[in-house]
Amino acid sequence: MKEFKLKARRLQNGVTLIVALILLVALSLLAISSMNTATLDLIMTGNEQYRANAFAAAEAGIQKALNCEDFNTNSTTSKAGCQSNSDPYVYALSNINSGAVQASPTGYSQGSGQFGAVYFRITSTARASASNRNATAKNIQEVFQVVRNEDSRSCDTSLSTCALGGP
Repeated sequence: MKEFKLKARRLQNGVTLIVALILLVALSLLAISSMNTATLDLIMTGNEQYRANAFAAAEAGIQKALNCEDFNTNSTTSKAGCQSNSDPYVYALSNINSGAVQASPTGYSQGSGQFGAVYFRITSTARASASNRNATAKNIQEVFQVVRNEDSRSCDTSLSTCALGGP
């Protein structure tokens, strides 16, 4: 019986070392995989932050256009650029349908056909300046202005009036 125990013990001497090494390699691979996942998560979070900054700057461009432009139907395009929280933006204001008076949307000044609407499109493009990953955003906002709806007119919507006898 003693001989059997000694033989079994001699056979197990190297197995413990091999099992320990296999477990150590498995744990090392798990740790490396976790570090790679954490690094990728940080990169994705940074990209999302840059994209959100670019979106906010593009929205600032739209607000600037809404607050500062005179929405004149005689000009076809207006462009301006600025910087919002260190992120540059450029916006362009354009007339839809060359500034022609059209029917206003449902629920707005539809009484007896006296009023119509002139539609404008604001396109604002921004780039997150802190980003070396080219995070950009392009936002489009369409607005309309209610004006008098007359057959023969020239409109200056900055004054919200239409004069008879226009082209």
